[in-house]
Order: sequence, then C-alpha cells, then structure tokens
Amino acid sequence: MQYFITFLIPLLIIMDPIGNLPLFLLFTEQNELKEQRRIAAISCGTACIILIFFALTGDFILRLFRISLPAFQLAGGFIFFVYALQMLRLIPGGIKTTTQEEEEGVSKENVALVPLATPLLAGPGAITAVLVWQQSPGSLEKIPLLLTAIITACFVVYAIFYFGKWIRRIMGVGGIRVATRLMGLLLAVIAVQFMVEGVRQILK
Repeated sequence: MQYFITFLIPLLIIMDPIGNLPLFLLFTEQNELKEQRRIAAISCGTACIILIFFALTGDFILRLFRISLPAFQLAGGFIFFVYALQMLRLIPGGIKTTTQEEEEGVSKENVALVPLATPLLAGPGAITAVLVWQQSPGSLEKIPLLLTAIITACFVVYAIFYFGKWIRRIMGVGGIRVATRLMGLLLAVIAVQFMVEGVRQILK
C-alpha cells in the first residue's frame, strides 16, 4: 500500500486533473454532456495506454540510450520543479501546452487525443515519473503496483472530468486555483526529493 500511494499521489499531482479541468471544459464547451463524457473517456484511456507503454518498456528505452537512473532522477526532478513553479504561478504558463495548441484545441472537433491525452495528461512529466519509478530498486516486483497506480490515476482524472461542470460550480475559479497551488507546493517537494535521490546515487 505504501508503494502504491507513493506512485499514485505524485502521478495525480503531475497529471493535475483539477488544474486541467478548465481547459477540458473550454475545449468541450460546444459539445453536449454525453459527448463531453465520451471525450473524457477517450482522453483518459489513451493517456493510460501511453503511460503503461512506458512503464513496460522503460528499461529498454533507457538501456538503448545508455541513460543512468541518477541522470533521469535529476532531469525528472528538474522537470517536476518547473511544473511546480507553473502551478504556483511563479513562472508563466505554456510548459505543457503552448498558446497555439490551446487555441487549436478550442477550434478542433476532436480534442480527446491532442491536446487532452497528450501532452496535458500523459505529458513529459508523467512519462518521466513512470520511467524513474520503473527503474527504481526492486522495480520488477513493483511493476503491478505501478500499473495499478497508473490505471487508478487515469480513472480519478476521468471522474473529475466526468463531473467537471459540477466541480467547477462548487469550487469556482478561485477554489480551483487554490487547489492547483497546493498541488504545486507538494510537487515542488517531490521534485526536490527526486533530485536528492539522484545526487545520493551519484555520490555512492
């Protein structure tokens, strides 16, 4: 359970369903409720498949490019820290998606795959996290937990998108911003821990 929570909570923070909810509602505002929920299912399902793919093939990818785990931990920690600064509104947006991608998302008829599934949900941060965890000591024994955490995280994101209009009505814009900033603070701590572990491995 401890390992499962260790995988699940950071992954949910990185995927940031509350912070991405306004974008989801913006991209699908012209769609009926049934179609909105279908788009949510497709985007979350696709993001789940992408993350599971990297969870199962991460070892091969890292060995192919001769990338060590400490190097990936340091790079991953840096990426998470940049995401955290964006969530805290300390740096401008546009890390996951550019303004052009968001404008295109508004005008596209089908936004489930791009930009919702990737890069918003299964973006560089989530993929990096999965690869780092896949390479952690005893990873072979933990792969089922990692896969379960990925599936659970994507289901939680789907549930938030499914009830998106109700959540926005309850929380309001201010509530969503507060929740996003709290998640950003937690992600900053996780980012620093990733980098500390990377430096510790190098020193060993």
